[in-house]
Amino acid sequence: MLKPFYQGKLDTFCAIYAVLNALRLTHSIRVLRARSILNETLMALAASPEMFRAVLEQETDYCSLVDGMLRAQSRMFPLDVRQPFGTDQDPSAEQVWDCCDQWLNGGSNRALVFRFLRHITPDGPAVNRHWTTADSLKDGVLHLFDCSHEAEAILNVRKDSFVTRPQEMEQDKLLYIQPETIRLIRLPV
Repeated sequence: MLKPFYQGKLDTFCAIYAVLNALRLTHSIRVLRARSILNETLMALAASPEMFRAVLEQETDYCSLVDGMLRAQSRMFPLDVRQPFGTDQDPSAEQVWDCCDQWLNGGSNRALVFRFLRHITPDGPAVNRHWTTADSLKDGVLHLFDCSHEAEAILNVRKDSFVTRPQEMEQDKLLYIQPETIRLIRLPV
């Protein structure tokens, strides 16, 4: 059984690991190749101290990092990458769910990469900002192929447990999936 690559407890590289885990799902990359991609990515970030600091201090949404990694890796690994929702769109949770369902259940060697914010209370700040990879959607549950070893890690998202608009947050929906961060990834047809 294929297992995800796991993130270190102290680092802020979940976006990098989300891409690595997507490549694991689509191309079955192994540890040495993943380490090489991680090192290449960190070296590229180090060339821009401002960007590297933003990544380390979580002062970015990581979208440009994810997109840059996917572009760079598509030279070595053929990829079909799509962004179903732009920043100018405001899809409902149902629309995001349908998109994920159609993508993941539309063929093999597919993955989703996206960012969510987890809150403890509807009106409080996010306690966690995390990039993850999804590998399947079955029986009303989106299964995450996640990089976290943390006890409180989110490994599944139920259809009725998230929002796509922060103003819709309520006590039983404290997970905000940011639609503009969703990347649909598969082998080219």
